[in-house]
Amino acid sequence: MDVDWTFKPYNWLKEAKIFNKRMEVVPVSWFLENVDILILLFTSKGVDRDGVIAKFYVTYENFKFANLPVEVVYVPMDETAEEMAASYRSQANWFTLQFDDPLVHTLKYMYEVTCMPHLLVLKLDGTVVSSHGTFDLEEYGKNAVLTWLSTCATSNLHRRLSKEGAIYGDSWSYMNVDPTRDAKSEYQRKFQDETVEG
Repeated sequence: MDVDWTFKPYNWLKEAKIFNKRMEVVPVSWFLENVDILILLFTSKGVDRDGVIAKFYVTYENFKFANLPVEVVYVPMDETAEEMAASYRSQANWFTLQFDDPLVHTLKYMYEVTCMPHLLVLKLDGTVVSSHGTFDLEEYGKNAVLTWLSTCATSNLHRRLSKEGAIYGDSWSYMNVDPTRDAKSEYQRKFQDETVEG
């Protein structure tokens, strides 16, 4: 009898409870059908390094407009549930784990996350595409995301954002990257037709 001694990565996605902006659980099957790469964002309220996360959101928004199969899950490193909630409210239309989810600590230690913000790029089976996504973005800009995608491309037909917008929340929230803008004013940024300069 032949034994397969190859080790497969721990597929934590199977047991994860991932939430959208309405704090509804998104079925894992939705990710399996619509996503080629999953980016885990380890950060906490107000943490960004030289605006790399704000720049990443603009890149993410452009890729969503082009219907590329990329999604982001916020892995909260906040000290309190209130800080986590405030942090997530101010983030882009990506997904989140709950503050008290034991999976948060599992992921932090499993992937050896020691600084914030930290972007970890994964295939849906848990295989690491890039353990230094933040550095990739700082060095290569939007081309980093294209490189990540090229390693994970599938032949699946992915759903259009316009048809599946409800999965993200009630409406598409735009990140307000202008800190001088009045918080009560409506943010009118639209998808850009061209990609952002790297």
